Amino acid sequence: MSSTYRIFISGMAYDNGKSGISLYIRKVVKYLSKDHQIELLMLKKDAKIFPIKNKNLKIITVSNFWAKPVINMLWHLFILPFTRNYKKYDFILLPAGNRRIFCYYPCYTIVTFHDLSQFYITHKYDRFRMFYIKKIVPFFLKKANSVMAISNSTKRDLQKFYKLKKVWVNYNGYEKPVVSQAQVKKVAEVEGKFLFYLARVEHPGKNHLNLIKAYEQLPKDVKQEYELVFAGKVWEGSEPVMHYVANSADKARIKFLGFVEEAELSWLYKNCNLYVFPSFYEGFGLPLLDAMNYGVPIICSNTSSLPEVGGDAVLTFDPSDSKQIAERILQVLQDKDLQNRMIKAGFERLSNFDWAKHVHKIVGDYEKNG
Repeated sequence: MSSTYRIFISGMAYDNGKSGISLYIRKVVKYLSKDHQIELLMLKKDAKIFPIKNKNLKIITVSNFWAKPVINMLWHLFILPFTRNYKKYDFILLPAGNRRIFCYYPCYTIVTFHDLSQFYITHKYDRFRMFYIKKIVPFFLKKANSVMAISNSTKRDLQKFYKLKKVWVNYNGYEKPVVSQAQVKKVAEVEGKFLFYLARVEHPGKNHLNLIKAYEQLPKDVKQEYELVFAGKVWEGSEPVMHYVANSADKARIKFLGFVEEAELSWLYKNCNLYVFPSFYEGFGLPLLDAMNYGVPIICSNTSSLPEVGGDAVLTFDPSDSKQIAERILQVLQDKDLQNRMIKAGFERLSNFDWAKHVHKIVGDYEKNG
């Protein structure tokens, strides 16, 4: 990167800092602001908690009035493109293309697109948001200068459902969590060995139910040795999951921790015996990289981007088949040599994902095409 650029980034989808897109915004801002002048637009409430501070970053705030999702999307689409002098920027980065885009692009604009789960998970959102994503987004996305997918899986979906012809792939990066041994906090609710899954409790997309059913099918001695532990905020539509667990014969061995802070999350990754990722659809699946980093064997769904990101470091299963999930769990738990091979492959695969490379490619796209 030979030049310093002025870049406008929309942080209007920061969502209190507790989502995958929030993490993405933090990382691209952190790494782009090392070499470039960044102006980041955020709601006032999100600006207060945004952790990145440096001389190259200026945060512009707007009223929390625009926080409600529908109002936020419409304001971002139809008003924001006309409210600033974009001529002072070299390019615009919209880091949440499946949520926040422009109806008009006043200068060279790169849109990051994470996933099209709405085409696979019925009733994921209310009717308006489903209409917005399926009809409005593709119309205006086609006007953007550059559309960047975070996986080949997402690229294929953009080509299939949105009929986009020009999409390029730029894998998410990975940065090891900065949590010292002294900061790591044991989770009091968890004792002994356990299987782990991190995802908001969102039914049916995150597929907690089939993992619970798979756990119920494990031999009694295995269930006595291993608990099933979930971390993640309880989300809309979680009732079927919670109702099922409440009536399960194994409910005492199934733990829901809710949202956990980084110190507790580090402990969970470090101490779990197997990471299970049964989600029906993911645009990328960052928890795979966290599990690799902590030296945990991983099994995951054979759908969407998960086999692509996991590569030879994971074993896969059909997420709709609880029996197959149970078989994979047993296969890994009962084979120490297999676990060691998977852990070694995970450490090696992790080197393919680098945030510095990710932002370098973003700037490179502007330099080549802007």
